[in-house]
Amino acid sequence: MTASHWEMGRLTMSIAIRHFLLIPALLASQQVWSAQDRPELDFPNHVRLIYSEPVSPELSRTFGSGWTRLTITRPDGSTLPIIPDEPLTTEGGVIFSSVGATARSHDGRYVVLDITRNGVTETEDGKPTVASREYCPILDTQTGCVARDYTGVVCGGTWDAQKAVWHSQLDSGKQVSESMVALEKPTARDVWTQFSQAKTTDIKPFLRVALGIENLRACDPPSAENAGYYARIQAALGDSSRVTSSSAPAGAAPADLTSAPVWTVKVARSWLYERPSVGSNRHGYLIRGDHVEVIGEEKPDWVRIRYIRAGKAPLEAWLQRQDITR
Repeated sequence: MTASHWEMGRLTMSIAIRHFLLIPALLASQQVWSAQDRPELDFPNHVRLIYSEPVSPELSRTFGSGWTRLTITRPDGSTLPIIPDEPLTTEGGVIFSSVGATARSHDGRYVVLDITRNGVTETEDGKPTVASREYCPILDTQTGCVARDYTGVVCGGTWDAQKAVWHSQLDSGKQVSESMVALEKPTARDVWTQFSQAKTTDIKPFLRVALGIENLRACDPPSAENAGYYARIQAALGDSSRVTSSSAPAGAAPADLTSAPVWTVKVARSWLYERPSVGSNRHGYLIRGDHVEVIGEEKPDWVRIRYIRAGKAPLEAWLQRQDITR
């Protein structure tokens, strides 16, 4: 065998060995990718969170990566989509990010979700711009209820090591502790009361604040006590005509258009939103000096307004609170 043949054989053997070693590595990387393509989180109470439907390459170039769907399998085996009414489109929507062990309470029942709400608006010179904001709602894995849909510094908090309490620090330096026992959750009564006071024909924006009708049922399970409110909500969803104030539950404040406080737009353009989320921009806006009636709110950043237009039906939408003044 000549030297050249010997070198050729050695090279062939080297390539074969590399291919042999590379195959398991490729298979392993493919398995890891497949697992991450549908990450699942298991909890001690037999609950499972499933992230699925990654953000498409097209949308990720605009809004970033993550997951567009999050589903919980509850202890009884039933499944429930989380925040299904804010799907990601070219106009914006919700993106879920998977969370680690530190997002769970010490007993594993509660988990702080990591989501961003995204939207496309325009600058004052008419150029499109992407607006994104992080939110950290808390999911009760036992019931599937999502509550406390907050944003800001509260999202940087931590769980107590011994109790189901979320600790955070405000910009002022004040320490805030929030017990899950006293966690404020949406109720059918609250949704109906806010709707009946607003004198509007559309109940859907009020359900969006509660993160959807299914989330409302998870947080406030139907019972003899709230059956009347749910019946009225279902009637409003199935009937575009106004549900009169005479059908409002006892104890609800009477709706009065003249009692709505009047505010003034203080910015050059105040964008209109379908719901209190930057991902629901309507591609319309009010201008500085326009007067609006505030008919609802989603603390701390959003208000629902009614804008009276001459010769046209009143316009109702959500605005960012920072855009208006008394």
